[in-house]
Amino acid sequence: MFHVSKTGMVSLVTVFGLAVAGCGGSDGRDGQDGVTTRITDIAPGEVCTSGGIEVGLGVDADGDGALSDEEVTQTKVVCNGDDGADGADGADGSDGVDGQDGTDGTDGTDGANSLINLTTEPAGANCAAGGYRLDTGLDNGDGGEVAADGILSAGEVDATNYVCHGVDGFTVLTTLTPAAPANCPNGGQRLDIGLDNGDNLGTPRDGTLQAGEIDSTAYICNGADGQDGSDGLNGADGTDGTNGTDGTDGTNGSDGADGADGQDGQTTLIKQAMASAANCPDGGVTITSGLDNGDGGGVANNTVLEAGEVDYTQHVCNGSSGGGSQLVDANSVVLGSVLNANLETVSIRTPNNYLVTINWDGSFNPEDTTYSAAGCTGTPHIYIDDKQKSIHPSAAFWSLNESGFLVPNNPGADAAVESQDLPYQSYMLDGVCTDYSGSGTVWMWPASVLSATTVGLPAVITPPLTMQ
Repeated sequence: MFHVSKTGMVSLVTVFGLAVAGCGGSDGRDGQDGVTTRITDIAPGEVCTSGGIEVGLGVDADGDGALSDEEVTQTKVVCNGDDGADGADGADGSDGVDGQDGTDGTDGTDGANSLINLTTEPAGANCAAGGYRLDTGLDNGDGGEVAADGILSAGEVDATNYVCHGVDGFTVLTTLTPAAPANCPNGGQRLDIGLDNGDNLGTPRDGTLQAGEIDSTAYICNGADGQDGSDGLNGADGTDGTNGTDGTDGTNGSDGADGADGQDGQTTLIKQAMASAANCPDGGVTITSGLDNGDGGGVANNTVLEAGEVDYTQHVCNGSSGGGSQLVDANSVVLGSVLNANLETVSIRTPNNYLVTINWDGSFNPEDTTYSAAGCTGTPHIYIDDKQKSIHPSAAFWSLNESGFLVPNNPGADAAVESQDLPYQSYMLDGVCTDYSGSGTVWMWPASVLSATTVGLPAVITPPLTMQ
């Protein structure tokens, strides 16, 4: 089978993949609000002879939805065009006949009006997170356009400025590694937490928590073994025999057997789950830990952290996004919260809490699908690149063959899902089904097929898409 890794798939795994559980991390820092604009009319005067507008730029620090004078950090002035020069004097009228007045001279031509266009600028080279484009010019018919039609056409544009939104905040990342004996004498785990912001010469937004990006570290250690039980008491000496012929002395009693060893201490268990919107509005993880001791009516030593056994809970939240945070289609339908975006795709969390990557034109890139039976039938599987890894339990991948989304089977739906090395009989690649008669296996995830409505998307997505 071809082992194909597509850009959309890798991006989704990178953005949404979560490390196995840990605890002790702090909430991610909020991203800074994006740049906001304020447009003020300018009356005719010294600044603009014929009037115009002043575009104020700044950060809405108090979050009231408007820029105050103190929040404006930069201004741009756009003046209306001055009136055109007076037309040349008309030709003298002919002399009147018999005392009649001569005809009036012709009027001079009017000056061209100044026009302004304010349009939305998509994310790209001019504005990384999108923004606004401000075009100005005279309605004079330059460039072969129609003069005095009240429309600022392309050939009449004399100046262009851009007002851009702020970029997204950074994602919280965690890593879980074996703890050193100096930190956990009986074994345990080290939990590192930090923002994917490229601190200390690291690479920002690469989905990997590098050493320089670590902001806090915690240790989750196993309990020590219980103490051995104390030795049993010695038995009492036997009594002397009765007199007669001197009887033989009774045998001494044997030493008592050693007491049984004390019971081992309970194992520390850690569980990581997707954080609720109430605890982490912009997504994150909830980490719980406790001893496997059966507290609260649970079953001791069953390797499952039950509700009554939880001793510690910590929420590790993503920072809130700067700039536009909602992806909306042309019908004003909110598709979800924006988690990551580039020039080709945008990754979102849908209203039903599924993680989806969508193209800017509202389409989805079909991903590879493997099947347990020939002819692309049987159980469908999510296939990425034949490597053992984990993905988010709510990650959804578009399947062209199934006309729906593949979501990994995970009844608990509260932890990262590990891939399995499984056999397959056929696979769908770029819309073509190929049977595989060999006995090989690949790393993949058994999946369920969900409709767009179940995932939380409309049946029809109308482009263009915008971030608001």
